[in-house]
Amino acid sequence: MTGLSFSEEILLLLHDEHSGDIAPGFPPEALHVALAGAVLMDLALANRIDTDPEHLFVVDGAPMDDDLFDPTLAAVAESGEARDVGYWVERISGSGEAIREKALKRLVNRGILEAESGGSFFFSRPVARSRRYPEIDGKKVEEVQLRIMRALFLEEVPGPRDIVIVGLANACGVFERILSKEERIQVGERIDLLSQLDLIGRSVSDAIRELRLRSSPAIARPQRARPRARGLPLLGNLFDLLRPGTLRQFLTEQYRDLGPLFELRALNRRLLVMAGTEANLFLSREGKTCLRSHETWHGMASDLNSTRMLSGLDGTEHLRLRRIMQDGFSFARIAGNLDTAVDIARRDIETWSPGQLISPFNTLRRIILEQIGMICTGVSPNAWIDDLTVFLGMLLKTRVVQTHPPLLLRMPRVRRAGRRLDELYEKVLAEHRRTCGNEHMADLVDDVLEAHRADRVFLPETNLKITVLAPFFAGLDTVPAISAFMLYNVLKYPDLLARVRAEADAWFTGGLSAQEMRRMDVTHRVALETLRIYPVGVGLKRTASNSFEFAGYTVPAGSSIFVAMSVPHALPEYYPDPERFDIDRYKPERAEHRQPGAFAPFGLGTHFCLGSRFAEAQIVLNVATILREVDLQLEPPNYEMKTSGSQPLKPGKSFRIRILGRRRH
Repeated sequence: MTGLSFSEEILLLLHDEHSGDIAPGFPPEALHVALAGAVLMDLALANRIDTDPEHLFVVDGAPMDDDLFDPTLAAVAESGEARDVGYWVERISGSGEAIREKALKRLVNRGILEAESGGSFFFSRPVARSRRYPEIDGKKVEEVQLRIMRALFLEEVPGPRDIVIVGLANACGVFERILSKEERIQVGERIDLLSQLDLIGRSVSDAIRELRLRSSPAIARPQRARPRARGLPLLGNLFDLLRPGTLRQFLTEQYRDLGPLFELRALNRRLLVMAGTEANLFLSREGKTCLRSHETWHGMASDLNSTRMLSGLDGTEHLRLRRIMQDGFSFARIAGNLDTAVDIARRDIETWSPGQLISPFNTLRRIILEQIGMICTGVSPNAWIDDLTVFLGMLLKTRVVQTHPPLLLRMPRVRRAGRRLDELYEKVLAEHRRTCGNEHMADLVDDVLEAHRADRVFLPETNLKITVLAPFFAGLDTVPAISAFMLYNVLKYPDLLARVRAEADAWFTGGLSAQEMRRMDVTHRVALETLRIYPVGVGLKRTASNSFEFAGYTVPAGSSIFVAMSVPHALPEYYPDPERFDIDRYKPERAEHRQPGAFAPFGLGTHFCLGSRFAEAQIVLNVATILREVDLQLEPPNYEMKTSGSQPLKPGKSFRIRILGRRRH
């Protein structure tokens, strides 16, 4: 099938262009049922299946060479029993998420939608401007929402496909989400009339409606007491939460014992934990309507005299600021500055002496912040690294993770570091005032300042500091920690060292292209396994913005929640022998990280790390450059990694590397 499928059109009808997802509040179960009905209708219109009052049967079971329809057609053809439409709607809805992913991929390939990090999809610029889709089979196709609204409100005679869409949308409750109550009253009779015009469509719609009624709870279920982790009297789980480097292990054990939802206590505070692939899938699919991040970050934003920061925004405001900043944090940004990034790393490496012991984390932090500074802001932050470390570290401990009392922010060294960051901010602004109007490659700060000039209400001057300095905050701990862990793993396994170094040498010999960087297969798989075993972020703190059901329990609105995203990384049912460092997990034939909800190194949902691909490029680039330039070894050679902290996880202070000498190229 070459034209738009019903699955694609249903997704487009439900598409909310502000959030980049389906209409807010539309249940995933209802979407899956709608998509099941859509697949059946496409098969019916292609004369592959038909229905009578009691059965759905195959007319032509030959494969269509189409991965959207062939699984359903094969399932119906191979079934040994005659089943009604309702049975097949319910069965196919179990594959609703797979159907959705395939339909979205088609819409992206057609140029109708554009995919963004975090699972959001927005109309492409031509579609957003014209409200028409690109030509399909040589024909212009008008936006489905406009077509359906005209059919309902202007009583234009709809085509056969639009009649089917109206029937499916009505049966699945779509109009309840995209029309107001007054609008539904106004066009209710019209919807009912159109829904009765197609006989096969009516059979599918009736089956969908019956399934929805059957799956809706008739009475509210009584709330059950949530499982609670064992802890000490009064102190609860305080020491389990604060013990360096063991938070994920503790949460994984509780998940095994208590299930995907459990409660922790620390002194007089309670925290709900969502864990496992169940939690990750919930965060991806329903997080934007049930969870918010404001409470986690508003204290930090306030201390920086700001009303909003990207990580603390939700909904359309978050998406709007994210789109402003996305180019500055993109892979394309660092891909266009590979020579600059490598030169920065090489200049630092030139200061290393044979026999010298270095701290990989601190050394990589210095290199990575310099790269971020020059590429994203045009200013070197080297003179401010200690200030960034002191001030941001204390903000995270007191305001975000909340393991330290806020009183510590008043310490003289912390306040002095805060004033020094004001100097860094002013220097960045001065640099951009100096280059304003000159020809230079626009960076993140240029994008932010342009957005400020365009809308001073959305992005006021008071919010510029936290936004302009965001690259330094983002790169202070996470990328250096991942890079240091990766360097440890490469040096620990000599065979990996040889293979990664060979790829690094080939990349440098080939001219440092972004295209060749993508082909460094072994290096990328080492990076992925490093991210699995040493997740920099164990999880995310959130607040329940609406009550919801999870794992058989009710989570009330306002609950404090910790989504332990990295717990699946340590589960043997997804990663056999999970403690073993095995880069073959990521080969296409195994692809263990592709299992739904099993891999979340950079977060999930709308708050998926904006700079993840920028960070991945930095990690690969810097490890490759170091291995290209020098010979080095762990100190001592049999060193076993000790970690510190949990949010973020970092190498222990005992981690050292000895420089053996320079390599000859």
